Amino acid sequence: MRIIAGKNKGTKLETLEGLKTRPTLDATKEAIFSSMGQFFPGYTVLDVFGGSGALSLESISRGASKAWIIDNNVDAINIIKTNTKKLHAEENMIIHHANYMDVLKTLTKQKFDIVFLDPPFRMKVIDELITFLTTNDMIESEGYIMAEYPKEDIVKKSYDGYKIKLCRIYSSSEVLILQKEN
Repeated sequence: MRIIAGKNKGTKLETLEGLKTRPTLDATKEAIFSSMGQFFPGYTVLDVFGGSGALSLESISRGASKAWIIDNNVDAINIIKTNTKKLHAEENMIIHHANYMDVLKTLTKQKFDIVFLDPPFRMKVIDELITFLTTNDMIESEGYIMAEYPKEDIVKKSYDGYKIKLCRIYSSSEVLILQKEN
């Protein structure tokens, strides 16, 4: 896995061994970022299930100024910290080793330009999380919610005030990108 664009383009990232995490494939990551725009100057990002930190670090490489990243797995947190240090992005990252919902409840007054929702495939929480984010008005105007989940999952795709920017199947995943309307 590597950073595919921006100031850290080509930098290889560490990942967890085994099946504890499921990194987003480079081709899928490229499609995701192309759908939201190539660069994110000054954006604020939230990555709810951090894994290796690849989505947040890709955003930082493309100009995002701050990324909150959450993961409950200590091994994932250690990999995120290693990757953050490798990219010299410590000042740009706020890393939470905690339950995702506990952290989200503390961030309800914060607004994000991009929120990444890429939970372990066994977790069926996409609808719950999108509802939480939209109900608490946590997305900036014209901001994005990106969700990746198993292609066989039934996920609600219609939310008031949001339009579908992308909904496409990649390998065993479906990617949904919602954009908040003005």
